This record gives sequence, structure tokens and C-alpha cells, in this order.
Amino acid sequence: MRGQFYQCDLEGHILDSWEGVRVQCLAIQNDGKTVLASDTHHRIRGYHFDEVQDHNIIQEDHSIMSFTLDNTGNYALLNVANQGVHLWDLRNRTLVRKFRGLTQGHYTIHSCFGGDNQDFVASGSEDNKVYIWHHRRELPVVTLVGHTRTVNCVTWNSRYPAMVASVSDDATVRIWGPAPQYRPTTSSQNGTSATTNGRESESPTSHMFLSNGAAV
Repeated sequence: MRGQFYQCDLEGHILDSWEGVRVQCLAIQNDGKTVLASDTHHRIRGYHFDEVQDHNIIQEDHSIMSFTLDNTGNYALLNVANQGVHLWDLRNRTLVRKFRGLTQGHYTIHSCFGGDNQDFVASGSEDNKVYIWHHRRELPVVTLVGHTRTVNCVTWNSRYPAMVASVSDDATVRIWGPAPQYRPTTSSQNGTSATTNGRESESPTSHMFLSNGAAV
């Protein structure tokens, strides 16, 4: 199916357009000038509206259902149809990691960066669960069970890194947080590491989510 990508002003007037591009997700880079767009050609392209230029940044083999950027704008997290969640380095245009465990078909699922220093990645899944990974590990460190249908969006609380919200086709929003025995102290909330059984962990977030989220 063909489509068009439009640039408009705040009054709704079309300033420019690109033919044959059906866009599925958008994000704005930190420079305030570059728009990243995933399209039905399994790619993410950068669009510079000031210069009316565009170029390929990422090419996948399957459909990119959604993507999001980290706070630096240097990394992108892609939910790829029938593949799962992929972490890309945008500066070097290289695939860093493929996160395993979740079920990703052709539903649009939105994942996110989060936790202390955005060291963690979270995503919903078609098996009704929420998966959390450390960004350096392919396998999940935590799996959250509570929803009864596909979980299509997860977002991290930017003010409180131990809180996650998930949205599902079961028509509920669940708020996930630490069980009482794992609630962070003041020092851990400030980003210091914790010691568990004599071993330093990457972050307290990795062992906090142990109980079902509350539905709201």
C-alpha cells in the first residue's frame, strides 16, 4: 500500500511531502531538526525539513511496528514483527542486541528505556506479559504476569525509576513497583548500586518487580 509523508505547519498547511512512504512511527531527534520515521519498507529514515533531505539510517528484514529513542538520541529500541525487540546504535548504524523471550507477531507493541540511567528495557508481549531486560543482556531479568490479553504498551516513570505502567487489550492499565522488601533506600534511588548476597548488581531495579501490578 502506498502512502505519503507530510510536513505541515501548526495551522495545518502542507509545507512538503514525500511520495510512496507509509509511515508507521515517528520520533524527533534532540537537535530539534531531524525527524526519524519508520515505514513499510522495513527501515528508519532521517528527514531534515530545513534542507528537504532524507537518508536511510536503519534497515531491518521485517516490519518495524514501533520504535523509541533513549534520552541521548543515540540509541533506538525497535519492536520488529516476528522478531522481537532490537537495540540499534544510531551513530554507528549497527544492531547492538536482540532481546529474547517475548512474543512479537504483527501487533503494534511499544517498548521503552527506563530504570536507573536508562540501563533497562521493557516491552509488552502477545503472551500477556511484561518483559524487562538489562540493556547488556539478551535474556529478561524480570517477567511480570498479571494481564490477561496482549500487552501493547509499557512506559517507565521518569521520576521514580522503580515504577512501570503497562497497558493491555484486557482494558486495564497496571502499575508495577517494588515489593515492600525491595523498596529502594534513598541512596539506591539516587542511582547507587545495591549488593545482594554479597554480589553487586547493576541496579536495584533488576530485582524489584516481584508482585503483580495493581490494575487501575
